[in-house]
Amino acid sequence: MSSKVRWSLPDGVDELLPPKAIEVEKLRRKLIDEYIDSGYEFIIPPLLELSESIGGEAHDEIQSYAFTFKDNLTGKDLSIRPDISEQASRIDAYRIQSNDAVKLCYAGEVVKSKSSKILRSRTTIQVGAEIFGDSSMAAELESIKLMLKSLEISGIKDITLGIGHAGFTASVLNQFKQLGQEKLTLIEKALSKKSISDLENLVPNEHKHKASILTLCEMYGDLDIISKAKEEFAYLDSSKESLSHLETIVNQLKEMGIQDIHIDLGEVQGFKYHNGIVFSAYSDKAGYVLSKGGRYDGLRKASNEDRPAVGFDLDLVAVSNL
Repeated sequence: MSSKVRWSLPDGVDELLPPKAIEVEKLRRKLIDEYIDSGYEFIIPPLLELSESIGGEAHDEIQSYAFTFKDNLTGKDLSIRPDISEQASRIDAYRIQSNDAVKLCYAGEVVKSKSSKILRSRTTIQVGAEIFGDSSMAAELESIKLMLKSLEISGIKDITLGIGHAGFTASVLNQFKQLGQEKLTLIEKALSKKSISDLENLVPNEHKHKASILTLCEMYGDLDIISKAKEEFAYLDSSKESLSHLETIVNQLKEMGIQDIHIDLGEVQGFKYHNGIVFSAYSDKAGYVLSKGGRYDGLRKASNEDRPAVGFDLDLVAVSNL
Protein backbone atom coordinates (compact mmCIF):
# COMPACT_ATOMS: atom_id res chain seq x y z
CA MET A 1 0.00 0.00 0.00
CA SER A 2 1.44 3.39 -0.93
CA SER A 3 1.62 6.15 1.65
CA LYS A 4 -0.71 9.14 1.31
CA VAL A 5 1.96 11.34 2.90
CA ARG A 6 4.25 12.94 0.33
CA TRP A 7 7.87 12.42 1.34
CA SER A 8 10.38 15.24 1.04
CA LEU A 9 13.31 16.88 2.83
CA PRO A 10 13.26 20.49 4.09
CA ASP A 11 14.62 23.14 1.74
CA GLY A 12 18.40 23.35 1.92
CA VAL A 13 18.76 19.92 3.51
CA ASP A 14 20.41 16.99 1.75
CA GLU A 15 21.60 13.48 2.56
CA LEU A 16 24.58 11.41 1.45
CA LEU A 17 23.94 8.10 -0.29
CA PRO A 18 26.26 5.30 -1.47
CA PRO A 19 28.95 5.53 -2.73
CA LYS A 20 29.33 9.22 -1.79
CA ALA A 21 28.69 8.64 1.92
CA ILE A 22 31.63 6.26 2.41
CA GLU A 23 33.86 8.53 0.30
CA VAL A 24 33.14 11.43 2.65
CA GLU A 25 33.60 9.22 5.72
CA LYS A 26 36.99 7.93 4.53
CA LEU A 27 38.17 11.49 3.94
CA ARG A 28 36.98 12.50 7.41
CA ARG A 29 39.05 9.68 8.95
CA LYS A 30 42.16 10.64 6.96
CA LEU A 31 41.94 14.27 8.06
CA ILE A 32 41.36 13.50 11.74
CA ASP A 33 44.25 11.00 11.69
CA GLU A 34 46.48 13.73 10.21
CA TYR A 35 45.47 16.21 12.92
CA ILE A 36 46.04 13.71 15.73
CA ASP A 37 49.45 12.78 14.29
CA SER A 38 50.22 16.53 14.27
CA GLY A 39 49.57 16.79 18.02
CA TYR A 40 45.90 17.81 18.12
CA GLU A 41 43.40 16.17 20.48
CA PHE A 42 40.02 15.06 19.15
CA ILE A 43 36.80 16.40 20.68
CA ILE A 44 33.12 15.66 20.01
CA PRO A 45 31.07 18.73 21.06
CA PRO A 46 27.28 18.44 21.46
CA LEU A 47 24.88 19.25 18.64
CA LEU A 48 22.83 21.46 21.02
CA GLU A 49 23.89 24.50 23.03
CA LEU A 50 22.04 26.85 25.36
CA SER A 51 20.92 29.77 23.22
CA GLU A 52 21.82 32.32 25.89
CA SER A 53 25.52 31.42 25.82
CA ILE A 54 26.19 30.09 22.31
CA GLY A 55 29.01 31.87 20.50
CA GLY A 56 30.69 33.50 23.49
CA GLU A 57 31.85 37.03 22.59
CA ALA A 58 30.35 36.49 19.11
CA HIS A 59 26.96 35.49 20.53
CA ASP A 60 24.77 37.74 18.38
CA GLU A 61 26.42 36.69 15.14
CA ILE A 62 26.48 32.95 15.85
CA GLN A 63 22.93 33.03 17.22
CA SER A 64 21.69 34.67 14.01
CA TYR A 65 22.76 31.56 12.07
CA ALA A 66 21.33 29.03 14.54
CA PHE A 67 18.01 27.19 14.60
CA THR A 68 16.52 27.86 18.04
CA PHE A 69 13.62 26.18 19.84
CA LYS A 70 12.11 25.83 23.30
CA ASP A 71 13.24 22.79 25.31
CA ASN A 72 10.16 20.91 26.59
CA LEU A 73 12.23 19.51 29.47
CA THR A 74 13.63 22.73 30.96
CA GLY A 75 11.72 25.50 29.22
CA LYS A 76 15.01 27.08 28.13
CA ASP A 77 15.86 28.08 24.55
CA LEU A 78 18.24 25.66 22.84
CA SER A 79 20.16 26.18 19.59
CA ILE A 80 21.53 23.72 17.06
CA ARG A 81 25.18 24.55 16.44
CA PRO A 82 25.95 26.41 13.18
CA ASP A 83 29.70 26.31 13.87
CA ILE A 84 32.04 23.99 15.81
CA SER A 85 35.15 26.17 16.14
CA GLU A 86 33.38 28.39 18.69
CA GLN A 87 32.40 25.24 20.61
CA ALA A 88 36.07 24.24 20.66
CA SER A 89 36.91 27.63 22.17
CA ARG A 90 34.29 27.05 24.88
CA ILE A 91 35.74 23.63 25.68
CA ASP A 92 39.22 25.10 25.89
CA ALA A 93 38.13 27.96 28.17
CA TYR A 94 35.70 26.21 30.51
CA ARG A 95 36.37 22.46 30.38
CA ILE A 96 40.11 22.09 29.85
CA GLN A 97 41.06 25.37 31.59
CA SER A 98 44.78 25.23 30.86
CA ASN A 99 47.22 28.13 30.84
CA ASP A 100 49.34 26.25 28.32
CA ALA A 101 48.78 25.89 24.59
CA VAL A 102 45.94 23.49 23.71
CA LYS A 103 45.39 21.96 20.27
CA LEU A 104 41.96 20.56 19.43
CA CYS A 105 40.43 19.04 16.31
CA TYR A 106 36.89 17.98 15.43
CA ALA A 107 34.52 16.70 12.76
CA GLY A 108 30.76 16.94 12.94
CA GLU A 109 27.53 18.11 11.39
CA VAL A 110 26.51 21.76 11.54
CA VAL A 111 23.13 23.26 10.68
CA LYS A 112 22.58 26.88 9.66
CA SER A 113 19.34 28.78 9.38
CA LYS A 114 20.85 30.54 6.35
CA SER A 115 21.87 28.63 3.23
CA SER A 116 25.54 28.18 2.42
CA LYS A 117 27.07 30.22 -0.40
CA ILE A 118 29.00 27.09 -1.35
CA LEU A 119 26.40 24.36 -1.78
CA ARG A 120 23.23 26.33 -1.07
CA SER A 121 22.75 23.80 1.71
CA ARG A 122 21.96 24.53 5.33
CA THR A 123 23.62 21.34 6.58
CA THR A 124 27.13 19.99 6.10
CA ILE A 125 30.03 18.31 7.90
CA GLN A 126 32.59 20.70 9.35
CA VAL A 127 36.16 19.52 9.98
CA GLY A 128 38.77 21.70 11.63
CA ALA A 129 41.73 22.19 13.95
CA GLU A 130 42.32 24.98 16.48
CA ILE A 131 45.27 26.20 18.58
CA PHE A 132 44.46 27.95 21.87
CA GLY A 133 46.79 29.82 24.22
CA ASP A 134 49.46 30.56 21.61
CA SER A 135 49.65 34.12 20.27
CA SER A 136 52.80 33.50 18.22
CA MET A 137 53.27 33.89 14.50
CA ALA A 138 54.50 30.28 14.51
CA ALA A 139 51.01 29.11 15.53
CA GLU A 140 49.49 31.05 12.63
CA LEU A 141 51.96 29.54 10.17
CA GLU A 142 51.28 26.05 11.55
CA SER A 143 47.54 26.54 11.08
CA ILE A 144 47.95 27.76 7.50
CA LYS A 145 50.24 24.85 6.61
CA LEU A 146 47.87 22.30 8.15
CA MET A 147 44.94 23.78 6.20
CA LEU A 148 46.87 23.42 2.94
CA LYS A 149 47.93 19.89 3.93
CA SER A 150 44.26 19.02 4.53
CA LEU A 151 43.37 19.99 0.98
CA GLU A 152 46.32 18.02 -0.40
CA ILE A 153 45.05 14.95 1.48
CA SER A 154 41.67 15.62 -0.12
CA GLY A 155 43.34 15.30 -3.52
CA ILE A 156 43.09 18.98 -4.45
CA LYS A 157 46.01 20.47 -6.37
CA ASP A 158 46.93 23.94 -7.59
CA ILE A 159 45.72 25.64 -4.43
CA THR A 160 45.81 29.43 -4.08
CA LEU A 161 46.21 30.78 -0.55
CA GLY A 162 44.19 33.92 0.15
CA ILE A 163 45.37 35.98 3.11
CA GLY A 164 44.44 39.23 4.83
CA HIS A 165 44.10 40.84 8.25
CA ALA A 166 40.65 41.11 9.85
CA GLY A 167 41.92 43.58 12.44
CA PHE A 168 43.07 45.95 9.71
CA THR A 169 39.83 45.60 7.73
CA ALA A 170 37.76 46.21 10.87
CA SER A 171 39.74 49.34 11.72
CA VAL A 172 38.89 50.76 8.27
CA LEU A 173 35.20 49.84 8.61
CA ASN A 174 35.08 51.40 12.10
CA GLN A 175 35.44 54.81 10.45
CA PHE A 176 31.87 54.35 9.15
CA LYS A 177 30.15 53.24 12.37
CA GLN A 178 28.45 56.60 12.75
CA LEU A 179 26.37 55.78 9.65
CA GLY A 180 24.49 53.17 11.69
CA GLN A 181 24.68 49.39 11.97
CA GLU A 182 22.29 48.72 9.09
CA LYS A 183 24.31 50.78 6.65
CA LEU A 184 27.60 49.40 8.02
CA THR A 185 26.38 45.86 7.28
CA LEU A 186 25.57 46.89 3.72
CA ILE A 187 29.03 48.45 3.39
CA GLU A 188 30.61 45.17 4.54
CA LYS A 189 28.59 43.24 1.96
CA ALA A 190 29.57 45.69 -0.79
CA LEU A 191 33.21 45.41 0.24
CA SER A 192 33.10 41.61 0.18
CA LYS A 193 31.70 41.79 -3.38
CA LYS A 194 34.29 44.44 -4.36
CA SER A 195 31.37 46.57 -5.54
CA ILE A 196 32.66 50.11 -5.89
CA SER A 197 29.31 51.27 -7.31
CA ASP A 198 27.44 50.04 -4.21
CA LEU A 199 29.95 51.76 -1.93
CA GLU A 200 29.61 54.95 -3.94
CA ASN A 201 25.87 54.92 -3.20
CA LEU A 202 26.15 53.86 0.44
CA VAL A 203 28.82 56.28 1.68
CA PRO A 204 27.94 60.00 1.62
CA ASN A 205 30.23 62.15 -0.52
CA GLU A 206 31.03 64.37 2.43
CA HIS A 207 32.46 61.46 4.47
CA LYS A 208 36.18 62.21 4.86
CA HIS A 209 37.18 58.54 4.44
CA LYS A 210 35.02 57.69 1.44
CA ALA A 211 38.02 57.57 -0.90
CA SER A 212 39.76 55.11 1.44
CA ILE A 213 36.92 52.57 1.49
CA LEU A 214 36.71 52.75 -2.30
CA THR A 215 40.46 52.19 -2.52
CA LEU A 216 40.19 49.20 -0.16
CA CYS A 217 38.09 47.41 -2.79
CA GLU A 218 41.15 47.37 -5.03
CA MET A 219 43.65 46.44 -2.33
CA TYR A 220 44.41 42.91 -3.48
CA GLY A 221 47.31 41.25 -5.25
CA ASP A 222 50.95 40.67 -4.27
CA LEU A 223 53.21 42.09 -1.55
CA ASP A 224 53.35 45.55 -3.11
CA ILE A 225 49.71 46.01 -2.07
CA ILE A 226 50.79 46.08 1.58
CA SER A 227 53.23 48.93 0.94
CA LYS A 228 50.48 50.90 -0.82
CA ALA A 229 48.09 50.24 2.07
CA LYS A 230 50.60 51.52 4.61
CA GLU A 231 50.60 54.86 2.79
CA GLU A 232 46.85 55.01 2.10
CA PHE A 233 45.78 54.13 5.65
CA ALA A 234 48.54 55.84 7.61
CA TYR A 235 45.83 57.79 9.47
CA LEU A 236 44.86 54.59 11.32
CA ASP A 237 47.05 54.07 14.40
CA SER A 238 46.89 50.26 14.25
CA SER A 239 47.34 49.87 10.49
CA LYS A 240 51.14 49.83 10.39
CA GLU A 241 51.41 47.06 13.00
CA SER A 242 48.69 44.92 11.37
CA LEU A 243 50.09 45.33 7.87
CA SER A 244 53.68 44.70 8.98
CA HIS A 245 52.55 41.50 10.69
CA LEU A 246 50.80 40.38 7.53
CA GLU A 247 53.87 41.24 5.45
CA THR A 248 56.09 39.10 7.67
CA ILE A 249 53.67 36.18 7.48
CA VAL A 250 53.60 36.31 3.68
CA ASN A 251 57.40 36.49 3.45
CA GLN A 252 57.79 33.48 5.74
CA LEU A 253 55.25 31.48 3.75
CA LYS A 254 57.18 32.25 0.56
CA GLU A 255 60.39 31.10 2.23
CA MET A 256 58.63 27.81 3.03
CA GLY A 257 57.94 27.32 -0.66
CA ILE A 258 54.31 28.51 -0.67
CA GLN A 259 54.33 30.86 -3.65
CA ASP A 260 50.74 31.03 -4.89
CA ILE A 261 49.53 33.67 -2.42
CA HIS A 262 46.81 36.24 -3.02
CA ILE A 263 46.66 39.14 -0.56
CA ASP A 264 43.22 40.70 -0.07
CA LEU A 265 43.01 43.52 2.46
CA GLY A 266 39.27 43.95 1.94
CA GLU A 267 38.39 40.32 2.67
CA VAL A 268 35.29 39.91 4.86
CA GLN A 269 34.96 36.33 6.16
CA GLY A 270 31.71 34.43 6.81
CA PHE A 271 31.66 34.59 10.62
CA LYS A 272 33.21 37.90 11.63
CA TYR A 273 34.69 36.92 15.00
CA HIS A 274 38.23 36.90 13.56
CA ASN A 275 40.39 39.82 14.67
CA GLY A 276 43.86 39.10 13.27
CA ILE A 277 45.35 37.18 10.35
CA VAL A 278 42.68 35.55 8.17
CA PHE A 279 43.34 33.00 5.45
CA SER A 280 41.46 30.88 2.95
CA ALA A 281 42.13 28.41 0.16
CA TYR A 282 40.88 28.41 -3.43
CA SER A 283 41.22 26.23 -6.50
CA ASP A 284 40.49 26.81 -10.18
CA LYS A 285 38.22 23.75 -9.96
CA ALA A 286 35.79 25.52 -7.64
CA GLY A 287 34.17 28.93 -7.62
CA TYR A 288 34.02 29.05 -3.83
CA VAL A 289 36.29 29.02 -0.77
CA LEU A 290 37.49 25.49 0.03
CA SER A 291 38.69 26.23 3.54
CA LYS A 292 39.05 29.28 5.76
CA GLY A 293 40.49 30.27 9.09
CA GLY A 294 42.33 32.88 11.09
CA ARG A 295 43.07 34.35 14.49
CA TYR A 296 40.18 35.01 16.87
CA ASP A 297 41.67 35.98 20.23
CA GLY A 298 39.18 36.50 23.06
CA LEU A 299 36.18 34.67 21.61
CA ARG A 300 35.84 32.93 24.97
CA LYS A 301 36.99 34.42 28.27
CA ALA A 302 37.33 32.18 31.31
CA SER A 303 39.14 35.12 32.95
CA ASN A 304 39.52 38.82 32.19
CA GLU A 305 42.33 38.11 29.72
CA ASP A 306 41.73 37.33 26.06
CA ARG A 307 42.64 33.72 25.28
CA PRO A 308 44.70 33.60 22.05
CA ALA A 309 43.23 31.34 19.36
CA VAL A 310 43.91 30.50 15.74
CA GLY A 311 42.55 27.75 13.53
CA PHE A 312 40.71 26.74 10.39
CA ASP A 313 37.83 24.61 9.19
CA LEU A 314 36.60 23.18 5.91
CA ASP A 315 33.31 22.01 4.48
CA LEU A 316 33.94 18.28 4.08
CA VAL A 317 31.08 17.70 1.65
CA ALA A 318 32.06 20.63 -0.58
CA VAL A 319 35.70 19.56 -0.67
CA SER A 320 34.81 15.95 -1.47
CA ASN A 321 32.76 17.10 -4.47
CA LEU A 322 35.91 18.24 -6.31
